[in-house]
Amino acid sequence: MVIAALLLVGLAVLPGCWSKKELNELAVVMALGIDLDREGYAVSAQVMNSSEVGSQQRSSMGSSPAITYKTVGKTVPDALQRMLEVTPRMLYLSHVRVLVFGEEMARQGVSDALDFISRNRQLRTDFYLLVAKGLKAEDILQVVTPFEHIPANSLYSSILVSNKKSAAMGKVTLRQFITEMDRSGSNPILSGVEIQGPRQTGSELDNMKRIKPNTILKHAGLAVFMKDRLVGWLEESGSKSVNYILNKVEMTVGSVPCPGGGVVGVEIADSRSVIDVKLAPDGRPEFGIRLKLEANINAMQCNLDLSKPSNLEEIEDKLASTLTTNVEHNIQEVQRKYGADIFGLGEALHREYPKVWNKYRGHWEDSFRTMKVRVHSEVKIRRIGSIIQPERREMELR
Repeated sequence: MVIAALLLVGLAVLPGCWSKKELNELAVVMALGIDLDREGYAVSAQVMNSSEVGSQQRSSMGSSPAITYKTVGKTVPDALQRMLEVTPRMLYLSHVRVLVFGEEMARQGVSDALDFISRNRQLRTDFYLLVAKGLKAEDILQVVTPFEHIPANSLYSSILVSNKKSAAMGKVTLRQFITEMDRSGSNPILSGVEIQGPRQTGSELDNMKRIKPNTILKHAGLAVFMKDRLVGWLEESGSKSVNYILNKVEMTVGSVPCPGGGVVGVEIADSRSVIDVKLAPDGRPEFGIRLKLEANINAMQCNLDLSKPSNLEEIEDKLASTLTTNVEHNIQEVQRKYGADIFGLGEALHREYPKVWNKYRGHWEDSFRTMKVRVHSEVKIRRIGSIIQPERREMELR
């Protein structure tokens, strides 16, 4: 009886929303931008305008669905605290979709800023990190976008779509970045974003009302990091090579020349890579990267007869040769220009030969520059489409 009475009293006292927060009391932050400032850090927060987004009909005043605030502080939390002086509501960080670093900030090092981001219990770890190429993060967060009312949602969605359908960029979360940054034998990468068009018109609401917006956000390849510092950029070819090696290609497209002129367009439907490590007679490690791809033909701009197996084999060989050449060239470029092992070769050496790795651990970045890396590619064409002969050949046969 006594226990039952205590339980009943507990049920009356303990339950309840003691820490509840009503939506009309919060400023829901959808994106954060961090830049360097003379006083420390300049933090930009893109806040959802809930009254505008939630209404069935846009207000007659044409209010923006998102508002970007910017404040400066000695630390990131200091800047966010000062933001309360200009925002009418308390900042709520649990719905952040993207975190953007300005390029200057990224080149100085992002570990101090990430210290707060990692410690804050409000922030989840599933948002994506980006670097503003040649710009400040606040410039990116001020651009309004079509399709999505809130620019942060547009950035988030475009990362997902581009990563799935194109191999020229990647989606990197906070947890992934910190893991690669702290792991010996590898260095992290981040996707880049830039502004295409005049920066001045990007923040105007009329920009997203046009059939062809004057200003849009565009992905800008991959940012190469040496631990927590940005050291350079990879364009489309280099970005694809990195994603091939890291097994992060779901689908992409390409082309190779036909023997008699013209091109064959292909769609990469599946991609797998394996990193092999062997020791040379002098004990120095050598790396081999095996790429295995499955492709479908999606365009024929030549008169090649696809009914002949020899022609398909020739296309496969050309695709494999082109891929091998491009990937080897891009690996050598990263070795020469940056010395940052973004391919995880050091980690592969660590797994395969731990004792050998101990000899290189303290100076892997310098050793990586001169490591021998060979690439072998194998391509199989699985589908040629619903027609066998190219349309050009069909017309000639008629």
